Amino acid sequence: MSALRIVQFNEPQDFIEAASQYDTYSMNFTLGSLLDYTDSIQAATQTHRDRPTKVLLAVYRGNELLLSLTKHAEAFAWMMASPSHVDTSCAQDGADLLLAAQMLANYLSSITDPNLVDKVIGPELAVDTFIKAWVAHMQSKGVHLTALEPSVKGWVLCATRASLPPWSTPSSHNQVSLASSQEDIAALAPLYVEFSRNGTHPQTLEVAQNVIREAVDKGKVWAYRSGDAVAGYILVGRVTPRTVAIRNVFVLPDHRRKGIAETMVHTVTRYYLGVAPSTHKGNSSTAPKEGIKEEICLNVSDPAAMKIYKRCGFMLDDVRDPHTERKRSFRSLWGGVERAQ
Repeated sequence: MSALRIVQFNEPQDFIEAASQYDTYSMNFTLGSLLDYTDSIQAATQTHRDRPTKVLLAVYRGNELLLSLTKHAEAFAWMMASPSHVDTSCAQDGADLLLAAQMLANYLSSITDPNLVDKVIGPELAVDTFIKAWVAHMQSKGVHLTALEPSVKGWVLCATRASLPPWSTPSSHNQVSLASSQEDIAALAPLYVEFSRNGTHPQTLEVAQNVIREAVDKGKVWAYRSGDAVAGYILVGRVTPRTVAIRNVFVLPDHRRKGIAETMVHTVTRYYLGVAPSTHKGNSSTAPKEGIKEEICLNVSDPAAMKIYKRCGFMLDDVRDPHTERKRSFRSLWGGVERAQ
């Protein structure tokens, strides 16, 4: 096997170009976030007064990307990613991934302020190995750190055209449409606030209005209408040339257990994969302005939500893509460290 080596990139665009051939669901979080940073969303990011903190590292096995670790702004977590061809059920890939994570931990202290290394998100095995190696490495330098309990454990799932189940044409599918008006923004912002309360960073109505307004302007938020009211929404993002991510799926409590989330996911997934029903409202003839995607992905930690996504064609556990035979899911982890007391 080829020896492993670390490559450090100077600019996000350099990393994006080098990693473009690995543009699949498993790299969406890293590539999509960096692409967001380098286009119009960069302006929105700067309103939060983030100081640029560019660390762009990749471990190669020969000429093949094995593992990456990137950070592009202070407020963002460190993003770890491994291409979908890396299969940890293979002994060699698993061993090399562990070694790559350890190499990154040992290299990182020489190029960045160790105090900036706090939260890391990515494949469970790689993140766990990196954090353990980072704590041990800093211990050798007299800096005492403690690994935190993971704040989020879940799965990253992927759907492709080949994995989609037959479309059953539910009567409610035409109630799902792209949000487009000021009225939509006013209706969706409170739902976004409610959604944020389930996470670690609850948002104010003002912030929610700004997020939804930007999403509406970019055509990235879908609403489910029940009569004159909006009962749920889907927010998409992290668009790359081949992938798009579903970022939020939310249904108001009074409207749950009615199949709304599943209808929204069915509709939106098919739309971006280019096999959407021809009759959903507002999209009878238009394709996504971002282009048809090969894969649509999402992060999920709730078991009930996983069942919905599986019914919508997202692949989980050991299910492999029918065409490529590659795995189309992996366990994800949001871990971190803090100074020991």
